[in-house]
Amino acid sequence: MTIWRVCLTSTASGQRWISRLAMVGLGVASVAAPAWAQAPDTFTEELGARLEQKLDAILGYAITAADEPRLTTLLEPEINAYFRFQGASEMPDGLTDPIIRILDDLQVTVDAVINLDAIREQRSRTWLDPLSYLGGRLPVFVSGTVSASNGAALVKIERITINRVPMPVQVLQELVGYFTRTADNPQGTQLDQPIPLPYGITELRQAPGRAVIVQ
Repeated sequence: MTIWRVCLTSTASGQRWISRLAMVGLGVASVAAPAWAQAPDTFTEELGARLEQKLDAILGYAITAADEPRLTTLLEPEINAYFRFQGASEMPDGLTDPIIRILDDLQVTVDAVINLDAIREQRSRTWLDPLSYLGGRLPVFVSGTVSASNGAALVKIERITINRVPMPVQVLQELVGYFTRTADNPQGTQLDQPIPLPYGITELRQAPGRAVIVQ
């Protein structure tokens, strides 16, 4: 997929796409209250199963023609419950406990716990590189905006912190690139470029607590 490996007939591949939204979300978010304001105890397997059913619908819409756009509404609690239960095994190694909040004005925030050891050791670093001083499993918070139309998403990063310490946006790009790299795209997703949307998705409409997929 670059990050969006399109496999229209495989639910498993669709699950991998949904799971990777957590990492894409680390490049998609605004300055707002951290997402741990949402209590994870409210996330249930039943809520995650609802997202799984909607994923099946998205995959089905991708291979069937229609005269009118098809809309699928993804609710914030369903997304986070899916990440916690059904999608947990599909998360990239080193990325755990993602929580996404969908806010006003195209704003999104993402919290996750990331194991920085493998990322830090993938190349030599200078003393000016923040990742040369960080290691182990640390909380990461990202905020910014995302807009999506004409089959592509545009991301604008506003803030990233690791263990509550502000970091330059370049650090986020390295994290996203590491977790989204593939054999076809070894650099991973580049946040300063449009991100192609899979499955015939043309648009993403956002409102507080929800995102509407348009196909």
